[in-house]
Amino acid sequence: MKITVTQYAKSLYEAIKDKPQIEVDLVVTNFLKLLQKNGQMKLAKKVSEKFSAIWNKEQGVVEAEVITRYKIQDTMTKEIEKFIKEKYSAKEVVIKNVVDEKIQGGVIIKVGDELLDASVAGMLENLKKELAK
Repeated sequence: MKITVTQYAKSLYEAIKDKPQIEVDLVVTNFLKLLQKNGQMKLAKKVSEKFSAIWNKEQGVVEAEVITRYKIQDTMTKEIEKFIKEKYSAKEVVIKNVVDEKIQGGVIIKVGDELLDASVAGMLENLKKELAK
């Protein structure tokens, strides 16, 4: 029976949740040994990514990519964080600011598969669509 990436990630999460750090380290070490024994070390990166997604969901953490023309200031970061916390009922928000000089202004926020386009180009496109109706 082949074990999937998701099954590995869920098992790892269940094995370490609510454990002190010293036990977590031991579980992770043993988990890596298991992957190696099963000849599946090539899955380690995918398992890690899936584990992170499970961990974040269970812990109420939302990761957001915020795309802007310039690096966002602390006050704007706090406003975006507050917005995301409310929208996704998150306990914690991790923001990664990506600077893209092609953006004329505004902001694009990506959370998972969802995209909120509040860029100048996006707003102009929406206005164009509304006027065409």
